[in-house]
Order: sequence, then structure tokens, then C-alpha cells
Amino acid sequence: MIRKKSAPKRRKKTKKSKIPKLYIIAAAAVILLSIISIAVALLYITQNPLALPSIQTNQTVTPPAVPPSISANTTDTANKTPPFITPFIKAKPKLAIIIDDVTFSKQIEKILSIPLHITPSFLPPKSETPFSEKLAAKCEFYMVHLPLEAVNFERPEFVTILVSDSYDEILEKLSRFKRQFPRAVYYNNHTGSKFTADLEAMRRLIDAMDELDLIFVDSRTTAQTKAPQIFAEQGRKLLQRDVFLDNEIEEKAIKAQLMVAVNKAKEKGFAIAIGHPHDKTLDAIANSLEILKDVDVVYLKDL
Repeated sequence: MIRKKSAPKRRKKTKKSKIPKLYIIAAAAVILLSIISIAVALLYITQNPLALPSIQTNQTVTPPAVPPSISANTTDTANKTPPFITPFIKAKPKLAIIIDDVTFSKQIEKILSIPLHITPSFLPPKSETPFSEKLAAKCEFYMVHLPLEAVNFERPEFVTILVSDSYDEILEKLSRFKRQFPRAVYYNNHTGSKFTADLEAMRRLIDAMDELDLIFVDSRTTAQTKAPQIFAEQGRKLLQRDVFLDNEIEEKAIKAQLMVAVNKAKEKGFAIAIGHPHDKTLDAIANSLEILKDVDVVYLKDL
């Protein structure tokens, strides 16, 4: 029996899914958009370049200053001064050294040889010493050593202002001194232990000096001086001696007094020391540059 061959089964055709094609299209679209975005960005940058600061080869770039409120809290503030703060330099105390009784040329030559601003105070000329006014003309700055009446009046000067002098008499004597020493403005008393202790006499003297534009400097030859009272009443600053240098005329003692004067200047900011034109006094000052290094030795006018 012959079997009939069965006809081959026909496979059913399956429909291909369209989903993969959509993914491909979407991905292509994203890539295309990215390319377009990059191209647009590049085009914008080429047309609008960034303005970068140009730094030359040797140019130093200074960083911006840090505000004080910030820098105050930084750890290195204690070690470094910020660039925007100017360091404060404290000035030295000032010391004026006055040399009284100057009358001879050898005295002024020695004073001028000392490399410090020493202030000479000249006695008015008299027959024994007629050249003091000419010697004063050689000095950059000088004072007049004003003769006032003393308690023990052993050697009065040729012209001395007395307690008994009237205002006009005082004015006349001062005018004479002013003609002799035209550049002198500051006058400190020579002797004067009796005169400066007399309140009314001192009032007349200060009023007469004010009329002639002169300034009184108290040598403090007595603790009873009335100058501080008068100047305090008038609300004015009084320049007065702090230290005598040569009550004992020995170089060691004079140097010790210079150290006292330096310490006074450090306490007050300034001080006035008075000495005399003895060789030992001037030598002691000349040999005391180390003692005086912590102060500025200035003319009296510069206090």
C-alpha cells in the first residue's frame, strides 16, 4: 500500500515588533540634539570670548586685601602685621639740657662741640664779660639767663630785677635784655630765690614778659616759687627745671644726675635738666651718649 506523502506544514508568519525601531529613532534624535547643542555652544564661545586678565611674565598679582574683621581671627595675626595696618612707632622721650651762666667764648665753643642740641643760657653783658650777646649770635638757639633778686644776694648782676621794682621798671629792664638778645624768646631765672617766692612781684614779671612776647622758664631755685600757681591760674603750661646736674661737680655724680633726668623724661614724656659751663659738667655730658641714647636731646623750644 502506497502511502501518500503529506504536504509539508506551512509555518505561520510572525509579525516583527516595531518597538526596537522606535528606540533606535529616539537614540538617534538624542544624539542629533546633543551634537546641535555642542555646535551652538562652540559657536557662542567663539563669538563671545571670556575676558581673562592678562598677566605679564614679570608682573606680580596682588591678592585682594582681607578685611580687618576677618584677619583679626587668623592664626598668623600675632606674627605678621597685616598690609593695611601702618605700624605705630613710638617717639622717644625728649630731654632739654640747659647750660646756665654762659659768658665766655671757650664755654660756647665747648658746648657747640658736643654732638647734641644743648641749650645755652646767656647772662646779660657786663664790664667783666661784655661779649655774651655777640657769642649768642653764633648759636642756632639760645636763652637769656634772667637775673632776679636772691635771698642771699652776694654777687648781683649789673642789671637785676628786684622785688621792689614796679611794672614799668621791670618792663624797661626786660626791654634792655631783648635789645641785647633779639632772637631770644625763653628766659630762665638766674638766682631769684627771693623774687620767684613773691607772688605779686612774679605777677608783674609774667605780665611784662607777656607784653614783650617772652616766655618764662622756672629754674626752681627755691621750692617756694610762685610760678606754678600763676601759670595754673591762667591755664598755661609752665616749663620748669626737673633736675640740677652739677650741684656736685664730679663727672660720676653728673652722669648719675643725667640718668635721673633720662628717667624723668621717660615718666613724663619730656624733662628739663640744668647745668653750668664747668669743664667737668660739659665733659660728663659729652661722655654720656650711651646714657642719653633712650631720649632725644632737643633744644628747649622743641619740647
